[in-house]
Amino acid sequence: MGVKDYIFSKITRMPNSINYVLMKVNIFPSLVLGKHYIEYKYSIEKNSNADNHKKLINLINNALTHVKYYKEKYPKLQISSLEEFQAKIDFIDKDIVMQDVDAFISDDINFNDFIKGTTGGTSGKPLQLIIPKNRHIIELGTVHLYWEQYGYSFSPRAVLRNHKLKQKSFYINPISKEVIFDGFNLTDENFKIIYQTMKKYKIKFLQCYPSSGYAYAKYLKNNNLDTSFIKSFFVSSENILDYQKDFIKGLGIELFSLYGHSEKLVIGGYCPHHDYYHINPSYGYLELIDENNALINQPGVLGEIVGTTFNNYGMPLVRYRTGDYAEYIDINCECGFKGKTLKTIQGRWSGEKVYNKDGTYVTTTALNLHNELYSVIDGIQYIQKEKGQLEIHIVPGHQFNDQHGKEIIEHFQNKMNAGSTIIVQKVKALKKEDNGKFLLLISKITK
Repeated sequence: MGVKDYIFSKITRMPNSINYVLMKVNIFPSLVLGKHYIEYKYSIEKNSNADNHKKLINLINNALTHVKYYKEKYPKLQISSLEEFQAKIDFIDKDIVMQDVDAFISDDINFNDFIKGTTGGTSGKPLQLIIPKNRHIIELGTVHLYWEQYGYSFSPRAVLRNHKLKQKSFYINPISKEVIFDGFNLTDENFKIIYQTMKKYKIKFLQCYPSSGYAYAKYLKNNNLDTSFIKSFFVSSENILDYQKDFIKGLGIELFSLYGHSEKLVIGGYCPHHDYYHINPSYGYLELIDENNALINQPGVLGEIVGTTFNNYGMPLVRYRTGDYAEYIDINCECGFKGKTLKTIQGRWSGEKVYNKDGTYVTTTALNLHNELYSVIDGIQYIQKEKGQLEIHIVPGHQFNDQHGKEIIEHFQNKMNAGSTIIVQKVKALKKEDNGKFLLLISKITK
């Protein structure tokens, strides 16, 4: 580790008072993120409506030449068009890659230019990856460009995600301009600290999971706090639910949702005009396929998201099935974006099914409560350990009463098949993954 990297990794140990001053004077992103970050962000902004088919073809042909899996599966093949790519290159998924990870690593790279990483492992089997060391240029350049539509300009932001703090109630990273709070401590006491700190430091933006942002918004509403200085919540890494979105926006706070994944193949985000995901065309190549592996090109048809990297020549994943689902929407957006736009992204489709005893299922979307019931609870989560039985954990709000509990049971009895067992439990907090993420449905059903 170089001197610069060492300083960056240890700087949050300095007193918050000193780091706050350093954060205030850190106004030139090129000094800390480098000129290549500025150049990349400018290039993708300039080419926001490009199709980038040439990028795709170059990546594919390099993989066909230097990556064992593709060389052996497609000997002597080179691709010259998008149509040939779609006709001759098959889909892959995590299971295929995990059978021989080394077969997906290029024989033409310097490993000193790469670092190791993993996927989140939501299915219990993390995938080992190698990622370019300079990947932060692409990630931050792309994400910051999305955020800038909401007024962000290398601004300080509060962060409430997957950090677990021990010695401080918050700490400041003056390099990334983050004021970081404990994402595992979603209590009124911690929310009070977050609010007071954001107001004191005039922080307009909160980066969070949808679930933690919603919990914080409930605190703001319940305590009649002034939210006029809070401009936007930047959410990602979880499916965003309509009641969360509606509640946050009801406080006059803008909401930006980002779609991405650990494999870093496709990225998309809201724009201020619509709650749909504009897919960045410079980041990777997006396709949607149906259950028969046929390409979907028309809007309104739900399909699995398939991604191909543009930027990782060291471990190029080509036509990789993500396990996430979405549908195209045909929209003439006021922001001027002309590329692919997605509606209703759903993470890990199999994880969104609640099974009846006979093997039929309903989706979590179909289980949505009425707005009046959402208004009296501070959170809800489904847990299914066996078919035909559903545990519903709710965090009751101040106005929740026994009648509301009866209405919730009746609601789910009407949604599930007759004979299903519905159990409602009042809890103080909903269950989180080890990384702090919230899952609406925790399912132990394998099929």
